[in-house]
Amino acid sequence: MHRGRVCGGRPSRTAEEGPLVRAVLATARTEWLRYFRDRIALFTTLALPVVLVLLIGLSFGQSADRLPVGMVLSDPGPLGTSLVAELEESPAIDVQQYDDRNDLYRDIRMGLLAGGLDVPADGKPVQLYVQQASTGAGVVVSTVNSAAAQISTRATAIDALRTEVSAQKASGAVDQAMTDVPAVDVAVRAIGAVNEMGENRFASAVPSQLMLFTFLNGLLGAAALVQARQLGVFQRTLATPHGLGVYLSGLGLSRFFIALLQAAILLGLGVLWFGINLGDPLAVVTLVLVYSVIASAAGMLLGGVARTPGQAVAVAVPAGIVLGMLGGCMWPLSVVGTTMQRIGHLTPQAWAMDSWNAIINDGAGVAGIGGYLAVLVGFAVALSLLAVWALGRHARTGR
Repeated sequence: MHRGRVCGGRPSRTAEEGPLVRAVLATARTEWLRYFRDRIALFTTLALPVVLVLLIGLSFGQSADRLPVGMVLSDPGPLGTSLVAELEESPAIDVQQYDDRNDLYRDIRMGLLAGGLDVPADGKPVQLYVQQASTGAGVVVSTVNSAAAQISTRATAIDALRTEVSAQKASGAVDQAMTDVPAVDVAVRAIGAVNEMGENRFASAVPSQLMLFTFLNGLLGAAALVQARQLGVFQRTLATPHGLGVYLSGLGLSRFFIALLQAAILLGLGVLWFGINLGDPLAVVTLVLVYSVIASAAGMLLGGVARTPGQAVAVAVPAGIVLGMLGGCMWPLSVVGTTMQRIGHLTPQAWAMDSWNAIINDGAGVAGIGGYLAVLVGFAVALSLLAVWALGRHARTGR
């Protein structure tokens, strides 16, 4: 009997890749489920960013069409009454009457009012109070000065005419003359796209908190990686058929999905609830994808160098907040000096916020933010390589 040899062909590349892909997805799913069993992770991912967006949007967003200004009246007399009437008709401020000066001062200090007026009796000087750091202080001062100048001009003109006609006729003539002065119409034409961050108070809060918390939650995920290192998970993967590469790929994919979930929640909140116009969808998606890679890679890098889970958390929180501050997630970089702007652009947050400003305010597409994206891709590649090196070193050496 002749025994023939069965020659088996080499497995196809597709057949080899199938188990690898399933292993990567299984690892990602396991890490995903473990992450969301953590209640603190759920809070920082789902609840805290939403609450902060609401608080920042309501507190520091665009003010109402008319700035609230408090006023205390103490038998003001004719000129004081005229000033009050002029201010009440102003389209820039909303006059609110106060009976107690202490209440007025308190509300100004708390930021509930853009300013306050104390109109005393007997023609004494009017006192104007504003918070120096208030964004509406300049508008209030300008409006009050303009109203006072107009009343002063009217009073001076009436006094000049009273030498020739009666006070009543002088007043009527001045009022008629001021009415006959033609108004100047100012036509405003926007150049470029509408400044959404000026039109919607939440348009700056959503992108900034998205950048802040996506990166911060990416860093906080490092604690679970350190715990896995301490349990010897990384060393055991070297003995598996798929090796360390598959485990790291699944790990990175799970962190990437978590970052995308964070972004989807805040962007969905901004569009569906707050009515924000985010601009070019393709540019937004591209930016979010690249930044999510950065956040997940940064967390994996921290997970590869931190010694204990507690140390990872202790580094993640201040690092995430400080980098967010430097990168413009807490306030626009335009309000700081040139040196701080340059330092801020050492962080990926600054380039991401520049991209958001271009997308939302200037109507930029992918091409318009191409330079920013190139820098962000550089951050993503560098952090990913460092993370793979750090975690691989631990798997091989146990250190």
